[in-house]
Amino acid sequence: MIATLPLDVMRFELGRSLTIGRIAMWFLLVAFPVALIATLRSVEPIDPIEPWGITLYFLVPEVVCLLGLLLWATPAISTELEGQAWIYLAMRRSGRSMVLLGKYLTAVVWTLSAAITAITLSVLIIGPAAGFQMWWVMCVLAVLSCFAHAALYILIGVIFYKRTMVSAVFYTLAIEYGVSFVPALINKFTINYRLRGLLAQWMGWEEARSRAENVFGAEPAETHLLVLFAFTITLLAVAIYKVTRTEYPTQQED
Repeated sequence: MIATLPLDVMRFELGRSLTIGRIAMWFLLVAFPVALIATLRSVEPIDPIEPWGITLYFLVPEVVCLLGLLLWATPAISTELEGQAWIYLAMRRSGRSMVLLGKYLTAVVWTLSAAITAITLSVLIIGPAAGFQMWWVMCVLAVLSCFAHAALYILIGVIFYKRTMVSAVFYTLAIEYGVSFVPALINKFTINYRLRGLLAQWMGWEEARSRAENVFGAEPAETHLLVLFAFTITLLAVAIYKVTRTEYPTQQED
């Protein structure tokens, strides 16, 4: 029974997400990149295709995925505290970790559905020049982005439960959109650096490489995948360890 609890939590959370506000947010996440691609398609030539692919990558695996996960993964703990459900979860055997994993999967599924929909519509707008390879690579990068960034935002939510959104936004702007573009070794510890490396490797687009790759050399796709996997597992493990050992203040104690 315990092994199925994360899936039960995911099903419950997805069912609870069928509200007007959250459905509208899902459509906004889809419409944002599609509208930009459609606008560019009406004024810019398709050839060469590389700038279109890099633009689509930036709009979906980086922007849409991170925005969706900010809304879903980051407040995993704070929403339970605000809803006064944390005492009940803390008293259940493995309740904390199972709920955390369930909310993690919910954030991934909800965000990934919007990302893949946006990629599919955008590739259709670009036309045959985009090809199946671009669609497939963008979808895989969106999957990797969702799993890795969701683990990161879950950890941020576990540690900074009082200022969750502020901490997550600060990290995103300062690290993922700041440090990852700096030509230094430190940016190799960012998720977006690895995703851009995979984009350059799989599509053969040199413009997608970061300055750090040009300075320190490009790494093979296997290295990027291994690091992303290690990031995801490590961040999730730390989040579970932290959530099972932290005594969170309840609303009644305030």
